[in-house]
Amino acid sequence: MTTSPERCLGGLINEINKEISPHDIDFESKDETTCRTSSEQKISLDSIFSLKSNSSLISPLSSDTKFSSHKKLSSFSFTRAGIISAFNNQRTTILLQKSLTEVSKDTFDKILKEMAGNYSKIIKNKNGNYFCSDLFKACDKNQRITILKEICNTLSDDCIDEYGTHPIQTLIELSRSEEEYSLILNSFRDYNKIFNACLNQNGSYVIQKIIVYIPERYRIEFSLIIIKYLCVLSMDMYGVCTVKKFIAYTKNELLLKQILNNILTNFVNISENQYGNYLIQYIIEHWWNSKEGLFLKRICISKFHILAGNHFSSYICDLFIKLSSLEDKKILLATLINDKTITLLANNKNGNIIMNKLMNSLRIQSDENNLQNINNPFILNNMKTVQNQNNVES
Repeated sequence: MTTSPERCLGGLINEINKEISPHDIDFESKDETTCRTSSEQKISLDSIFSLKSNSSLISPLSSDTKFSSHKKLSSFSFTRAGIISAFNNQRTTILLQKSLTEVSKDTFDKILKEMAGNYSKIIKNKNGNYFCSDLFKACDKNQRITILKEICNTLSDDCIDEYGTHPIQTLIELSRSEEEYSLILNSFRDYNKIFNACLNQNGSYVIQKIIVYIPERYRIEFSLIIIKYLCVLSMDMYGVCTVKKFIAYTKNELLLKQILNNILTNFVNISENQYGNYLIQYIIEHWWNSKEGLFLKRICISKFHILAGNHFSSYICDLFIKLSSLEDKKILLATLINDKTITLLANNKNGNIIMNKLMNSLRIQSDENNLQNINNPFILNNMKTVQNQNNVES
């Protein structure tokens, strides 16, 4: 016995109703809902909305009414429940995502209107975050401002979410106006929000986007907060990446002075940290030939005996030796001898390695006359004294 077209289509409508029902959706869940569909039910999202909005479709299917993934969604009726339900599974999200380039302006405006009040939840959804990123790219300035006004109170919390971070980064990259900058930065006026974001894997990317894409003149207050907590941030796995990006994109002379003063005050503590030493290495290379580099060279020489004896900060000494001129190395060696700290380094595992690198570097860079001057009486006698002391102790 054959089944009538009416019964077939009626059954299909029931399956579609079950599939996109909004009642079971859970935005907080990170697990994708599995959809049970047959090959006949792999229809486009525009067809789903068409079926749900037209009760007169209980009729045999003709070639003109076949479901097509290429139909434009602008001719169909969108509802809040229908749009939100699309994010319940990956397939319908992709269909809605791809259709953004096909819909008319009126339909696009309707999508934005129906999503209003739900952006914070959707951007943190496993599927919805991809759709939001594409949606934001299709928005104009005024539409982005409307969205930012809605999420500005939750943006600093949403940005540390593993899914929410991506569309928020997109919004920051797209920002072009002073109003957009202000709405984004207002979300981080509280130092705790900046601090928490910087120390978070996902949030640190958002803070870096703010530093790169929002002009410095708009984020002075934001920058001062980072400078205040620069020492703590530089000794964190994710915070140090943010600080490096911050230094690279800071051009204001007054801010640079505050950054340098903060680093010089806490130079040894940062250098001896497993993450902080990367920051010191970065700024030494970044500022080596600038006026800031002069202060770094001086403190490296004065604290060399401390830095060389620590595992992490010894990397800074190694870099200093590689970058320094012959004259800088002579000054360094003379300082170590005059302070009698060369003996301490010779008896330290890390310090001994660094001193060997320093002496080898001096020999390589020196010509014969300079080499004789360096290796002559005073230095050689001191080095022999160190060796004798080691032999006696052994």
